[in-house]
Amino acid sequence: MVYENILEAVGNTPLIRLHHMTGEEDAQIFVKFEAVNVGASIKTRTALGMIKAAEREGKITKETIIVEPTSGNQGIGLALIGAVRGYRTIIIMPDSVSEERRKLVRQYGAEVRLIHDAGNIGECIRECMDTALRMAAEDPRIFVPQQFENQNNVRVHYEWTGKEILEQADCKVDGFCSGIGTGGTISGVGKALKEANPKTLIWAVEPEQAAILSGKEVGSHLQMGIGDGLVPKILNQQIYDDIVIITDEEALKTAKDLAAKEGLMCGITGGTNVAAAQKMARKLGKGKTIVTILPDTAERYFSTPLFDEQ
Repeated sequence: MVYENILEAVGNTPLIRLHHMTGEEDAQIFVKFEAVNVGASIKTRTALGMIKAAEREGKITKETIIVEPTSGNQGIGLALIGAVRGYRTIIIMPDSVSEERRKLVRQYGAEVRLIHDAGNIGECIRECMDTALRMAAEDPRIFVPQQFENQNNVRVHYEWTGKEILEQADCKVDGFCSGIGTGGTISGVGKALKEANPKTLIWAVEPEQAAILSGKEVGSHLQMGIGDGLVPKILNQQIYDDIVIITDEEALKTAKDLAAKEGLMCGITGGTNVAAAQKMARKLGKGKTIVTILPDTAERYFSTPLFDEQ
């Protein structure tokens, strides 16, 4: 098969069983390995879904400028879509995100504008949002996908990611856990899994330093892409059964273990998700199946503690 462009290859990422990170009495864990997706993250799915929906709805023309506030991967995904579709793209992000994220956005031909993170990621993300919306108010050519509010974000994960997981698992899924960035993944995948098995246990996962759903104060943390210090409008807070908090140290160790023990190079948030999945595996026990997401590749974290030498 010959694809007309790289966007036709988005999705259909593998679901992989972990063999070395659970105990004999634990549930088995499957991970959705989005590092091998086009654009090397799960966010290419939502970026494509939001832009295609906007095109269908007539919100985008050839003159459109796409502007989006993001902590990283969604910006990379939108920059990629803009490159293929021919849209000028401007990504507004905190200066606390990894240098690799900025470089990747620029490599796709998009512009990066940085907002200083003074130690509260929530305030910084809100300033990024305000900047994007102010730009849109001043220039009618600008379209802001608004990933935190766009229901097409949830729809992509319900109709696409969630359905893929169910087809690939080919068994009853007893548990699912996911960190919350926009809320799209847990809301969409969670809905698909709950429809297939209403007893599926779903956990929302928060970084220790930004556990806003748990009523904690918000600061800065290393688990990029989740814990942005706000409750997203598209998050379905009825879809999850419990909340688990993961420390930066747990996330880093688990991400490193995934590479060293399973050969899976994932980002820090992949470590977050699997650290939560391990806790769930101990809770549910042998004979059960848990699914989680490895949202992106480790290769955009070279400048972070993920690659600190032991």
